[in-house]
Parts: sequence; structure tokens; C-alpha cells
Amino acid sequence: MRQEGSLTIYTLEEWQEEAMRRFGEDGLKWKFVCPVCMHVASVADYLPYKAQGASPDSAAKECIGRYTGAKEFKNHGKGPCNYAGYGLFRLSPIRIEIPGIQDGMHCFAFADEDPRSATPPPSNPSEPV
Repeated sequence: MRQEGSLTIYTLEEWQEEAMRRFGEDGLKWKFVCPVCMHVASVADYLPYKAQGASPDSAAKECIGRYTGAKEFKNHGKGPCNYAGYGLFRLSPIRIEIPGIQDGMHCFAFADEDPRSATPPPSNPSEPV
């Protein structure tokens, strides 16, 4: 993992390891927070929307409001909204480097961290942040 300004960059392996450390091996329990409306959703929350095009990957890059009927992404703090991290406005604080994909995948922060700063907490609580 490395920082480039406000963007945290992981390899795919590092990102998966971090998710498992935070939430366990069951990927359906992994939670992400939309950087626009701050709505928290797990991968499992997207399962009912498969017919509308949702996939397990959707939780990390699309606010669930895209599937529940939200009309805009201007509701900062009042989600869910319809923001997607792969569009014109890349507000997602994490980029995952994936071999064969030039710009990688931009994704939401894990739900248990501040979405404006995807830097993980120090391993030693006495360390300054």
C-alpha cells in the first residue's frame, strides 16, 4: 500500500488481505462507505439487485442508491445516492492496481474508516496519526 496525495493505492492482494483483516473471509460481510452520501452497505446488501445489474463488485464502487431509485448524488450525508466511482467524478479514495487494467479500479473506503482518508489506523495505538 502507498499514498499518492489523498489516494491510497493497494495491489489487489493487499486490498483483499486488508478486507479480510477487517471483516473476515466471508466477502458478503465486507462493508464500504459511499464517499458522497456516506451510506454504508455490505456486499450482501447488493444481492437482491442482481436482476438490475448489481454484482458483488458493486458494493466497492457503486452506492446502493443506483439500485434503489436514488436520482442524484448531491446528498452528502443523506444517502443512499446514485454515485458510481468509475464515472466522470472519481471521488473514491482507493485505487486497486489490477494486472492488465491500466488505471486499476477506483473503489470506496472500507466502512470502518473515514471515507475521506483511506489510510489504515496505526498498528500501534500509541503511534501518532
